[in-house]
Amino acid sequence: MFIYITYDTDGFITAYQNTEADGYTKVFILDSWITQFAQHSDKFRYDTDKKVVLNPGNLPELSLDELNTKYSDVLETSKQAVQSATTLAQQQAVSAGNINQLQQSITEIALSQSAKGTK
Repeated sequence: MFIYITYDTDGFITAYQNTEADGYTKVFILDSWITQFAQHSDKFRYDTDKKVVLNPGNLPELSLDELNTKYSDVLETSKQAVQSATTLAQQQAVSAGNINQLQQSITEIALSQSAKGTK
């Protein structure tokens, strides 16, 4: 498959696209590399002497589906944490209201007892 790339002074690929454009170099990518290249294009290098893309050969074995599943799991955990924090905050607000009512009642009882004691 032919694609068009840009690369830095060390030959590492900085951008790629499917259409020809100024500043992009046309290169061939093996079909067996496409998935890895799509996930880790910045790890591939362009050999300017041989005019070929070099596969680093030590890329992680994580597919896009696995990565998406892990992301979904983290997102779900985050949602649950937000829900728990919201519920806790609501419970604390109710508790604070109950404490205020209790303090008012104690104050009223104290004032009432104090008024009885002064008579």
